[in-house]
Amino acid sequence: MTTRPTPPKRTLFWRGVSRACPVCGKRRLTRRVVELADECPRCGLVFERAPGHFVGAVGMSTIFTFGLILISLLLGIWVLWPDVQFLSLALAPLAIATFVPLLVHPTAKTLWASIDLMMNPLEPGEALGGYSDEPSAP
Repeated sequence: MTTRPTPPKRTLFWRGVSRACPVCGKRRLTRRVVELADECPRCGLVFERAPGHFVGAVGMSTIFTFGLILISLLLGIWVLWPDVQFLSLALAPLAIATFVPLLVHPTAKTLWASIDLMMNPLEPGEALGGYSDEPSAP
């Protein structure tokens, strides 16, 4: 059984950031903007390779969202100083906390799948669909 070779780390990273399949580069893997498909329709890679696999993606999404909230709070204090009012200060962080995780999480999932492939290359039997010897573009 021939297994597709694991792409180079730079390619894996770029594909993860751009919401593409880390193995074959297939795009449009999300449904309804925020829901990532269970597996790649082109190569058959199952994105959740083990139970609890996406805990790292949740962590990355959370850290990114909290970072944006912190930046918005600091900018809000700087802009509103010396008359800082809670309601004025809280509007941007509330909007960030509501919408950013929904928009960032699919990217965090594909990026985490890429990071996982960097640490644990493809095993025999994974990502066999549509295999050919010619490399696909990143």
